[in-house]
Amino acid sequence: MISNESAIISEESKKCLLKLFHSKVEAGQRAYRQHHHTEFEISLFHSGRGIYTVGDKTYEFQKGDVFMFSSDEVHCITDIYPDEPFDLMNIHFEPMFIWSTGDTIFDLNYLKIFFQRNDSFENRLDRNNQATEKIRNLMNEIEREFIEKQPEHELMVKVELLKILVTATRSYDYVKTDSFITAKTQSLLSLEKAMNYMDKNLMSDLSLEDIAQIANMSKNYFCTIFKKMNGISPWDYITTKRVEKSMQLLKSTQANILDIALQCGFNNTANFNRAFKKVTGKVPRDYRP
Repeated sequence: MISNESAIISEESKKCLLKLFHSKVEAGQRAYRQHHHTEFEISLFHSGRGIYTVGDKTYEFQKGDVFMFSSDEVHCITDIYPDEPFDLMNIHFEPMFIWSTGDTIFDLNYLKIFFQRNDSFENRLDRNNQATEKIRNLMNEIEREFIEKQPEHELMVKVELLKILVTATRSYDYVKTDSFITAKTQSLLSLEKAMNYMDKNLMSDLSLEDIAQIANMSKNYFCTIFKKMNGISPWDYITTKRVEKSMQLLKSTQANILDIALQCGFNNTANFNRAFKKVTGKVPRDYRP
């Protein structure tokens, strides 16, 4: 069950750039499924113990643990122990929230912890590192900003998030030495324009050729810069966003699955079912209330 959800919405594209929410789930073993999304994720366990499965790795989690996941990184909680209530606070944010050139605080190198990992990287931050407690406190500050909603609280949310990213980069041996992320401002402006077009037209018949033309780039260069800045290919981004939209419709409407597939940009139920299973690890009917 999801509760206490807060969000920052883009004025341009109306898409969610950052959301904070709590997940509360019953104890027990859970089937592994290939759950992933376009956003980066930072999670804090307020309470609960169990097993987190990330690809071929497993981590035991407990109260106070912090996890970080890149875009399109498959992860799933596969066991929740029954000895205490489960409460997980999640922060999901789009890479664009950091690299958008329309913002006054802007540097790609905040994202090193997601894009420039070395072989020592672990999704669960080191429990014994003092920086982990600092990151916990910063995550709680972000939630406090959403709750109190003082003037410029969205700006303060971003400031606190940037502190988390810098702390994670400098305090753990997780990032490649001397790594540096660069991109030309004009390329980012063009990429942002194309992504806003994609977000507004997810339900239409999109093609990479048309999207690249809007960015004034060749298709190959557009795909390269898109993957570099978002950690996911353009087509995987479109597919994931379409599936996320379909999940909302499955829960909030009684429309049949074919109609929902067509509304979300899929041309038949077979393609819809295949994409849905790839993104969520489940089939569409499993999301019916």
